[in-house]
Amino acid sequence: MDIIWAVRELCRGDGGFENMFDREKSSGKLAGLTGDSRDAELFETLIYGEARSTLIDMICDAYNYNTFENTIHAKLMSDGLDFTDAKRALEIFYTAFGFPEYRDTDKSRIAILLDGDEKFSTEYVGEAIDGKEHGVGVRTCYYNGKWCSHDECVWINGEMTGFDNAKEMEFEVFEDRKMGFVVNNNFVGRFKCIFSDGTESYEPGVKLNIR
Repeated sequence: MDIIWAVRELCRGDGGFENMFDREKSSGKLAGLTGDSRDAELFETLIYGEARSTLIDMICDAYNYNTFENTIHAKLMSDGLDFTDAKRALEIFYTAFGFPEYRDTDKSRIAILLDGDEKFSTEYVGEAIDGKEHGVGVRTCYYNGKWCSHDECVWINGEMTGFDNAKEMEFEVFEDRKMGFVVNNNFVGRFKCIFSDGTESYEPGVKLNIR
């Protein structure tokens, strides 16, 4: 299995994303899914090694993810990776969870999924497996036939887990954007809000349950 899809597979199930960081629960599973690939080894160095704490800080402030890169690279190299492998380890994370400029899409997996009723409905266009959102996609929501929100994110088994670029309409008047990291449909750490009147703020999300 490709490393990107293997990482997403590792995050399936309740608490899957958090469990990925637990060595006792997940160590070696990527190697099994990818056939002992070098990429699996690099990714485990990222989530279990010296870079772990900085990676978690980055997830909790994902709008500013670029500001964490140099520190993460340096810590990966202190764990014995060369510059190229350190860069690759972080690229795997960015791609698996759909960070800006890393939203690669497998066109063979694209589907259109519709749900809801006349009052509230959703349309998802993106990667899917077994009739569920799984991979990179865009979900648009409608209320009484009118657009009310959309999310550009990564879905894992039907739930958003990754960098979310969201837009929504509030009170049918104000449109705002929200950008940050989402786990199981909830923003974690803090996320950036940009409102239609030009004001900006950071808002608190839920606590990320990683020790």
